[in-house]
This record gives sequence, C-alpha cells and structure tokens, in this order.
Amino acid sequence: MRCAIIVLCLFLAVLPVGALAGNPLWTYSAPAEVAGLALTPDGSHVLVGGERLCLLAGNGTPLWEQWSAEMTASSADGRTIAGAGAGGLQLALYAGDAALLWRQNLDSDCVALALSSDGKRLAVADLVGEVHFYDADGTLRATADTRGDPKDKEDEVQSRIRDLALSEKGAYAAVASSRGLFYYTGAGRKLWAHEGMLEGGTAVAVSGTGDAVAVASDAGVRLLNRTGTLLWTHPSRRPITALAVSEDGSRVLAGAQDNTLTCFDREGETLWTFTAGGWIRDVAVSKNGSRVLAGSMDKEAYLFDGDGQVLETYALDGWVGHVALTADGSAGVASSSRQVIGIATVTSTTTVPTVAETPVQTPGVPGTTETVTQTTAIPTAAAPTTDNPVATHPGPEGRSMLPLLLAGLLVGSVALGAGYLRRRRQAPPRAEEASPPEQERTDAGAEAAPQAVAEEAPPWKVCLDEGKTREAAVLLSRQMAALIEERTGASVLLTADALDACPDQRGGLAWFFATADRLAYAPAPPEREEVEVLAAAYLSLAEDIGQPRRTDSPSLDP
Repeated sequence: MRCAIIVLCLFLAVLPVGALAGNPLWTYSAPAEVAGLALTPDGSHVLVGGERLCLLAGNGTPLWEQWSAEMTASSADGRTIAGAGAGGLQLALYAGDAALLWRQNLDSDCVALALSSDGKRLAVADLVGEVHFYDADGTLRATADTRGDPKDKEDEVQSRIRDLALSEKGAYAAVASSRGLFYYTGAGRKLWAHEGMLEGGTAVAVSGTGDAVAVASDAGVRLLNRTGTLLWTHPSRRPITALAVSEDGSRVLAGAQDNTLTCFDREGETLWTFTAGGWIRDVAVSKNGSRVLAGSMDKEAYLFDGDGQVLETYALDGWVGHVALTADGSAGVASSSRQVIGIATVTSTTTVPTVAETPVQTPGVPGTTETVTQTTAIPTAAAPTTDNPVATHPGPEGRSMLPLLLAGLLVGSVALGAGYLRRRRQAPPRAEEASPPEQERTDAGAEAAPQAVAEEAPPWKVCLDEGKTREAAVLLSRQMAALIEERTGASVLLTADALDACPDQRGGLAWFFATADRLAYAPAPPEREEVEVLAAAYLSLAEDIGQPRRTDSPSLDP
C-alpha cells in the first residue's frame, strides 16, 4: 500500500502538463446511436449519422435533424450530403438544408460510402462486392466488380468489401476487400489490383492527390503509390482497427487492437508510437500532419502534435468510435455512441476566434420542427469575456494558469504523502491496526492468503459481471494468446501464429479468435450469453493446449 501511494504521487508529479484532461468547446447529445461523424475542412459544419441524420454548425448548434443514414459522407462545404439508410438498401443525396435531391434503391446492402470534396462524385460499395460510381445528379457512371471470375472454378468468387476511400477531388478510388486491394478512377475505370495481397483487409485511405494509398489488414500496414508499386510494409502484432493518411501524404497513422497508435512518414520510418488504455477505434490527421486526433475504447479522445506529444485528452461517456479534424488541424470533433464533443486544437497563446451563431431554425422540411425544440438546450461554444475569467469553456488563455495550479497541487500532494509515510514509519504499531486475517495467520498459519487468491475472479469475468461484454471478449482473446505463448513458447502475433503453435486445436482456435473479433467489432455490444459461450470455449481449449496428444487408452505409469 505504501509503495502504491508513493508511486501514485510521483506519477502525478511528473505527469506532463499537456496530458491533462481538456474541456470540450461544446457537447451535443445525439438523438440516436452515432453511426458516422464528419467535419468539413473549414470546421463550419458537423455531420452526425445514425437513425437520425443531424447537421450541426461548427460551434455545436443543431441546424436540423432529419432522415436516417447508417453511413454518411459530406462535401467540403457541407452543402451536399450522401447517406445510405433503410437497412443500407437506399442511397440518397441531400442538400445542406435537408432537402432531398434524389434517392435510389440498391440491389444489396451498402457497406461503404465516399463522397468527393466538391460533392460531384459518389462511390458506393455493396455487400456482394460491387462498387457503384455516381454523378451528383444520380447518374450511374460505372459499376466495378471486385469478385473473381465465376467461370474459374478454382478462383474464389466472393468479395467482402471492408472499406472505400476517395482522393480529395474524387479522381481516384481505393477499395479494400477480402480479395485484395483495388484502385479505380473516380469514373469507375480500374487502374490496377493486387488480389490476394491482404490478410483480412480492414481499412484503406488515400492522400489528397491519390499519390499515396495506405491499406491496413490483420497483419499490418502497407503504403503504395498511384501506380500500385508497394513502397513499404510494417507488420503488426494485432489487427489494424484505424487508419488515416494526411492530405499531403507525409504521414500515415495506424491504430491497432493492441492499443497502440503509430505514426509513419512517407518513407515508412516510425516517427512515434503511443499506447492508449484500449483499442484505437478511429484516427484523423490534419493536412500536413501537425495535429492528430484519435479515439479509443478507453473512452478517451487523444490530441497529439506532429511529434506525437499528447496535448490534451478528452473524456466521453463511452467508447470513442469516431473522430475528425479540420484541414488545418485547428478544430476537431469526437463522438461516443450518443455524445459528440467539439475540440479546439490550438495550444498557443493566440486567442482562437469563435463563430458566434444564433440557433438556426429548422428548414421547412416535414418532421423536423419538434426535434430542434428538443436540442435547443444543448450548450454551445461562446467567446470568453473579461467579466467571467472562469468560463465554462476556457480558451487557450484561460487554460494557461490551470496547469500551474494543478502542478502546485500535485507537488503539495507528494510532500503530504511523504510526510504521512514518514510518520507512519516512526509511530509504534497500534493493536487495533492488526486486522483479523493477520491475527488468524499469527495463530493458525497463512492459510487465508492462498484462499483469497484462489477466489479472485479473472479480469474477463469481472467485466462480464459489470455488463462490459465487449471488453470481456477482448480480454478473453488476449488471455488465450498469452496462454499459448506461455505453454508453447511460441510468439503469437497473429491468429495464424496461434494455429501453427497448436495444430491439434487448430479448428477450435480458429473459431475462438474469429468469434472473439466478431463480438469485439460488433456494432452493438454482444449479449452476455454470447460471451459466456466464448468463455466456455476458452476453458475447454485451455485444458488441451500444451498437453500431449490424447490416445484411446491412458498410459499406466508405475
């Protein structure tokens, strides 16, 4: 206990000032679960997707809440909005005032969506492996098929598209699929493809000009140029869960299941690495890489400078699944399942100008009047005044004294903690301080300690009892990997490593890791019963891993 107090005090004393928790500029309570988040490059508009499609002003003021879109994309000026809703079978384009421009039915569910910055080109990937290219007026320009040739019986004809990305003006489109990486023009003409390149593709990102194409998978990150030439590859211990490329192509950001966020330069050199308290769910980077914003499953949004220093952290009410930054990196947004916050990323002493907007009434679109009434009470950003130096949302000047005050408090806590421990060492022990377990051990031996250790529940069971089913699935997966490494001596970086280390349990382990990833990545937290089935599989496999192969008759040792 004493050591813990000392370590805690010393840790607080040396905590970097930039890593202190920051206050959001504004907070918005979404009317439904957030399925997507976009911020215009100039920070003037914020688009929130979900069962209710919401458009906010850059200062958090709700403009309208209308329609439904499970996947969303916005043009740079916020005047054109694309959305796929109704179970992913409907594709629609809206104006910035919520007016419906056109709507089309899709033959299969939409799995990925991208809109060019000028709003003139739209690309949509569906569940069967096709990519459809539209003009702004709804004209279908082309359809690209990422599946194999049905006539080739030896070729896999299924293609599960994982992600889709457009270059800034929509001149190029990159598609990450279970079959590989595909690159097209914005009009749908295939330029090149690397089939069989990815080991479980997870994400793809393209620089502004299309000269840099980053693709992530269960095995790591790759960067290619516009002609499809592989520039570099970096392996990863765990699957990549978030990916971003700066508009100028100078930075590649990759977040992984092992809680790490890594920044690479154009040549593939690792510039910096950061470890969060949970998986990195999303990452955004400014045009030149000077600001990075990441969201994690530890319910924190992390703001970095270009050198990887944590400037501030922001606590949300749940996992931070979506983040976005302006082009110059001066502002950002982050969201959990029901909460969206605004962030100012400027840390210099220069006052950041704020937009003083009055709440805009909902346009004359049916079904929107009452929704604005529900959200008008949401706090919005306000310019700090000299009459109230302790503002609710302090700017950079208002925050300048806070680190000094906190630092003084931390130093004082260290001194108080040290003095307390010194007095504890010098004071004689008191009889009432001896706990009953200690007295029993004095009389009856140390039998209670092993019993207490044995009764301690594993971490995944604790999470499950607390209702944190997704976290429990994550911990079970990690515990299985650690168990295999301990019993076999193999290094388990990927699922394939675990299967190779335990050939006798190959089928069961393949199911276990696939199920664990599915539960961890599910849009909604898994049910308790699903995680209990996973836990039962873990316990069953744990009995066999590292043990000699079983035979029909047991051996009879003398």
